[in-house]
Amino acid sequence: MRPDLPTNDFGSEGWYRTGGHTYRCEDAGILFIRTGGDLAEDHVAALFDAFAWLCDERGHSHVFWLIDIGRLGAVLPGARTRAATTPVRPENKGMVLFNGSFRQRVVVKLVDKATSLLQPNTPPLVFSSTEAEARAWIDERRRVLTMRESQ
Repeated sequence: MRPDLPTNDFGSEGWYRTGGHTYRCEDAGILFIRTGGDLAEDHVAALFDAFAWLCDERGHSHVFWLIDIGRLGAVLPGARTRAATTPVRPENKGMVLFNGSFRQRVVVKLVDKATSLLQPNTPPLVFSSTEAEARAWIDERRRVLTMRESQ
């Protein structure tokens, strides 16, 4: 079941739930996800809905995925297909993942590779060790994009 973003706040600070995963749409144009278990197709659909909400309802032109993959389980086949075939929005300026094991990073890289084969203009995917490093990457990427657009 996909969440109704304006009303489905399950706790503090605007966190929402899809399966065992939690996420929030931050004012800075960041979809912050904390994974928790296996990732199914309906979870991916809910996350893409939240991303679209940041673009369409909040009007952000630079939107980033910030994902804590430390508790990610299996990425189920339907989730892999949905992630690889959902059209990449022009507002999508990058995905940064942190707190993941080697196995988790490999799984995510395989899904990213499938996406880039099907959609040639995919934004960068990077890994960092901590949330602070991940947010620093987003800040720098946003600064570079804004500078390019102003020239």
